Amino acid sequence: MGLLDKVKETAQKGADLAKEGVKAGQDKIDEQKLKKKVSDLKEELGGVVYAQKSGTTAEGVDAEVEIARIVAEINAAQAELDDASDDADASDDGEAAAG
Repeated sequence: MGLLDKVKETAQKGADLAKEGVKAGQDKIDEQKLKKKVSDLKEELGGVVYAQKSGTTAEGVDAEVEIARIVAEINAAQAELDDASDDADASDDGEAAAG
């Protein structure tokens, strides 16, 4: 193997590591966005429940329907978070086995 081949191989390894780092960073950003969405939805849910219990629900708004919608959105976002967490755990296990 010539010197040029070694340089190419090293450069390729560096590029691969950089791609992995970018993907890990993007995954973390996506996870934070989902956590923020869940937090915002919970806050919205609290507002709807408070309005329902205090009798200040806006005219034409069915609080039960709103509550069901928000809970469904929270469940969907939480499922995405759980899937992302499972994927991260699986990739960590794969890296440990390969390393």
